[in-house]
Amino acid sequence: MSAPVRCAVVGAGHIGRFHAEKYARHPKARLVAVVDPHRERAAAVAGPHGAEVVPSVEALRGRVDAVSICAPTPVHATIAQSCIAAGIHVLVEKPIADSLADADAMIAAAEARGVVLQVGHLERFSLSGLGIDTVLDGPIYVDARRLTPYHGRGADVSVVLDLMIHDIDLVTTIVRAPVVSVFAVGRSIVSDVEDVAAAELLFAGGCRATLLASRVSPAPERSIRVLQRSGEIAVDLRSRRLLATRASVGGDAPTAIETAQPDADPLGAQIDSFLACIAGGSRPIVGGRDGRAALATALAVIRSIRTTNPAISVETIDA
Repeated sequence: MSAPVRCAVVGAGHIGRFHAEKYARHPKARLVAVVDPHRERAAAVAGPHGAEVVPSVEALRGRVDAVSICAPTPVHATIAQSCIAAGIHVLVEKPIADSLADADAMIAAAEARGVVLQVGHLERFSLSGLGIDTVLDGPIYVDARRLTPYHGRGADVSVVLDLMIHDIDLVTTIVRAPVVSVFAVGRSIVSDVEDVAAAELLFAGGCRATLLASRVSPAPERSIRVLQRSGEIAVDLRSRRLLATRASVGGDAPTAIETAQPDADPLGAQIDSFLACIAGGSRPIVGGRDGRAALATALAVIRSIRTTNPAISVETIDA
């Protein structure tokens, strides 16, 4: 039996705590260390699992095999580059970085060093677990909504990078085509950046999608609706339930299809996938290039909002 993968978590905030718990309980992993500039916060995450509080990312060299980066987005690239240079496999929370230049540097470094670079778009695991691939049939329109009441977290970045980027990745996966252009509107409500945003995406091939994101909503919602050649798909990501219809044959009623995974664990599935890639040398389900594509579209959405341009070509988004 192979030795467990030695893991660390960088960033002992809300998300980092969950990553630490998953590693500590995983039969193929061992939580070795937690890194955070606030030592007391790091100790609160590390202590229950017998892990060590480590003062810096550089101190992880030679001590761990893999790391989850759950620190603020602006430092993703710096932390990832340090870990990659040390031969440490990286699972970085979304978004991959806050610029395409940093994303490109991370991808190039991981490919050159031969380490896994996975991006934490964990909703992919929610959607795939519901078997959406088995009912997709030429999407022509997608509507995605991600709404949450204000919790005070994430307000240092635009809601586009905080919430909407989840659905940018999901919708792109559903359509299976690159985004050509975006048109978006948004507004600041409680912070200095966008707290609500709506975007229309045009894909190569003609499919369109509308995305709505809010972190000041009176009621939570995480849903996706797909109109396609043979019918419709409705996904409730909060309850993890999928309902689909397929066109009738000979005038009969449409076929109804239903799947549900109310007890699914998307973060656990994401960690499983990461560790499997490390053990088997396979490519991650959500690799660095997937994270970059989602970031490019998200930055185009933000530019459209802030410049009031009618439409922004994703290809014009530079580093």
